[in-house]
Amino acid sequence: MKPQKTIIRPIQFSGIGLHTGLMANVTIKPAPENFGIQFCRTDIAPTLFIPAKAEFVSNTNRSTTIKRMDAEVITVEHLLSAFYAAGIANALVEIDNKEVPILDGSAKFYAEALQDNTIELEQMHRVFTIQEVVEFKDEQTGAEYIFLPHDHFAVTCLIDFPSKIIKHQYAVLNSMEDYAESVAVAKTFCFLHEIEYLYNNGLIKGGNLNNALVFSETALSKEKINWLATTFHQSANSIPEMGILNPLYQTFDNEAARHKILDVIGDLALIQCFFNGKLIAYKPGHTSNVRFAHYLQQHVLQHMEAVAFPR
Repeated sequence: MKPQKTIIRPIQFSGIGLHTGLMANVTIKPAPENFGIQFCRTDIAPTLFIPAKAEFVSNTNRSTTIKRMDAEVITVEHLLSAFYAAGIANALVEIDNKEVPILDGSAKFYAEALQDNTIELEQMHRVFTIQEVVEFKDEQTGAEYIFLPHDHFAVTCLIDFPSKIIKHQYAVLNSMEDYAESVAVAKTFCFLHEIEYLYNNGLIKGGNLNNALVFSETALSKEKINWLATTFHQSANSIPEMGILNPLYQTFDNEAARHKILDVIGDLALIQCFFNGKLIAYKPGHTSNVRFAHYLQQHVLQHMEAVAFPR
């Protein structure tokens, strides 16, 4: 078993939130044993800590939001995913606004900042080993999850969009040692037909063609290209008529499926424990991911023995 970890030195980054468009400054600080991952809104008095736990999730519309009393933090999943991959169980995340910066739409910068910046503590963290097959289906969304016994944590993701561009995709993360290069760099994505609706409903105010892959199923009119260019501060000449509207920012042919793995890990990190098991996720999304996290907590983990050692 491995001891709990925290970071050695503080990490700072700044940027705009994907959905709110608000600028935020974030400082990640070391934390003691059994502190867990907690967020603190430094722009709110008195100081209020929000544990990054499933029971504090208040919204899963296009991202994962945690909330305690009147304080919320939006889009926590990318950072939590990087924490899980690095094995970090304890950290204080101070933020002076309500949304974690989207940066380039991936977890790349978080993973890079955490690399070689962790330290082991004396207390051992909880690791749950999947000993029997666990199955969960979200009847409302159609998402399905199967957790199989395995000697370490691995994730396979399958997505199925009614899209001739994305089509059926799958991605595999066999080991957390591959996370930084194969998953952390995968950017978030959306379809062009979603953008106008989301924008008009107060979301993706900080979105642009630099921090999200955008897929277009049909040829764009000049008017639509000009709207995109004006709304997201891009050059109209850089936007193709259809397909991937920002092809230079795509890293993998199956980037959408890889990013879904990133999100699944981040949302399951809300359980604040680590797993040995092979997870297969079909058509996952934030809402279903969090429901699966609740299911694991309520129906699986309480009946399983956590492998951990007291001080």
